[in-house]
Amino acid sequence: MPRRGLVAGPDFEYFQRRFFTPVEVAQHNRPDDLWVSYLGYVYDLTPLAQEYKGDLLLKPIVEVAGQDISHWFDPKTRDVGALESMWEILHRYLPYNAHAASYTWKYEGEKLNMEYTLEENGIRDEEEEFDYLNMDGTLHTPAILLYFNDDLTEL
Repeated sequence: MPRRGLVAGPDFEYFQRRFFTPVEVAQHNRPDDLWVSYLGYVYDLTPLAQEYKGDLLLKPIVEVAGQDISHWFDPKTRDVGALESMWEILHRYLPYNAHAASYTWKYEGEKLNMEYTLEENGIRDEEEEFDYLNMDGTLHTPAILLYFNDDLTEL
């Protein structure tokens, strides 16, 4: 029996209206008592954590136990989106190369729009297609090539 007020899953079968404060959700921050909030709802993911205990794919969820994960999802579609623009990806790259902005970023010979996401730049996530075909998706990795502009720009 699900705990009162919690959504048991995406079907909302067990939902009862009740409000939880972030402090209440934060108290449930262990694999044996794991809640997260997502787009205004609170989910008890303890059964999921127990079922997949030790599975590496569960690690990101365990790391955010007791927290809000709404930023993982597109609020309109409720899907996990490829929301990072190329500029945001570039900023993650800066600790490894302070001159990352000195490069022109290209995919298949075309300059990438740094305001766009990978998908908006035509770089699709083909993982589902590989899974459907029972192929190892790691055998194909799209390559973004960086061409040095010789200006040593630092952000």
